[in-house]
Amino acid sequence: MQRRLFIRQSLLAIPALYAGNSLLFASCKKKDDLKPGDWRGKVIVIGAGIAGIYAAKQLMNLGIDVTVLEASGRTGGRIMGLEGFADFEIELGAEEVHGKKSEWYNIVSGTPGITFNSASSEDYFYIANVLKSETGWAGNNVLTQAKNFESTARNYSGTDKTVQQQATAQGINPDGFEIINAYLGNEYGTSNNVLSIKGITEEDQLWESGDDNYTLKTGSYTQVLKHHFADVISKVKLNHPVTQINYSGNTVQVTANGNSFETDRVIITVPLAVLQHNSIQFRPQLPEAKRNAISKIGMGAGMKIILKFNDRFWAADTGTIIGGPKSAMYWTPGFGKSTAALLTAFVMGEKAQYLSSLGDGATNVLLAELDQMYGNNAASKAFTNAHIMDWGKEPYIRGAYSYPIVGGGISQRKELATAIDNKLFFAGEATHTAGHSATVHGALETAIRAVNEITNA
Repeated sequence: MQRRLFIRQSLLAIPALYAGNSLLFASCKKKDDLKPGDWRGKVIVIGAGIAGIYAAKQLMNLGIDVTVLEASGRTGGRIMGLEGFADFEIELGAEEVHGKKSEWYNIVSGTPGITFNSASSEDYFYIANVLKSETGWAGNNVLTQAKNFESTARNYSGTDKTVQQQATAQGINPDGFEIINAYLGNEYGTSNNVLSIKGITEEDQLWESGDDNYTLKTGSYTQVLKHHFADVISKVKLNHPVTQINYSGNTVQVTANGNSFETDRVIITVPLAVLQHNSIQFRPQLPEAKRNAISKIGMGAGMKIILKFNDRFWAADTGTIIGGPKSAMYWTPGFGKSTAALLTAFVMGEKAQYLSSLGDGATNVLLAELDQMYGNNAASKAFTNAHIMDWGKEPYIRGAYSYPIVGGGISQRKELATAIDNKLFFAGEATHTAGHSATVHGALETAIRAVNEITNA
């Protein structure tokens, strides 16, 4: 199976049929089923993203005493919508459902008011300062070479190196580097000169959720969470950043917002970058193998910049614009559901670090790039507003999502996911050990694993 791509080539329509709360236990893959044991006690879940909320839901349904501590003032984690900017809610975080063989697909498709987009769009590529549709570039050696490299990179069998090192070694035309970066580095949440080519092969070969991608035509992912997890969300303790976890005694002491909470077991679902920045102090410190694993998985800068215009200057069939030197990818978030003239710049890695350093000035850089692509100052003339979502500047998230680096690999994710002393349990997308990292459904699957571990330990 091939790992998900963010490229908008074709979107499939699936009707939303409400399946009731029973879908929260629907089977996605046998190994991911909830298999609760007999243990009952007190659990604290740290983090109210999808992993934390889903884990808390399952524990509550089992009659276990659960407290959810969330550092920020909202729930959802990297699921977040922007209301009022357009005539629909724009997804600032997770935007696609990757494959239908997952519990997340069941939950989303079973939400009243949710439908998937049925529109088909065209990809446009920017090569050597020329923008054309994929059809217009038919037979172009640069595009063909770049796409072939992307395909073979997911089946790499050599020594570990970065994607960029391998592209250079293969003699790839430099005019295709930005396209490869869009397909690989940017998609995986970083840049080609950081991303491990062996790591992406390892994860892609474990991918099992399906090859199709789905975006929403109606509704939002925030709406999905509110519908299915209202009972959990209402009980989350917001603005409770955890600063210390002391697991040296028979019970665990968690310090958050100046308060101390005693519990039997803890599920830690905070983003990887929070652990990397030592935002939580552990007493005793985490085992050396765990600390090494935290350092050998990547997570860095990521942004979505929503650009609003008073007129559409791009072709009507445009789904994605690929290969920009400033933003590796733009897409049309309203395609197939709105007439609003909007572009989302999806920027990761070094490009995101640069744009993040500019603050509001990042918008002008992107407008200049679009002006060059389309000519005639088309973007600048039509521009009316922008919204910058800089995930690296979110203090309790600190980045986009996890990715494999040279010297890392699935073994590090397995170590990160390993429980400590039957007291500390770990969930969240970075702890997924079977290829679904960096996805909502992957995060949800790790919550199932953590609940199984807690109740069967």
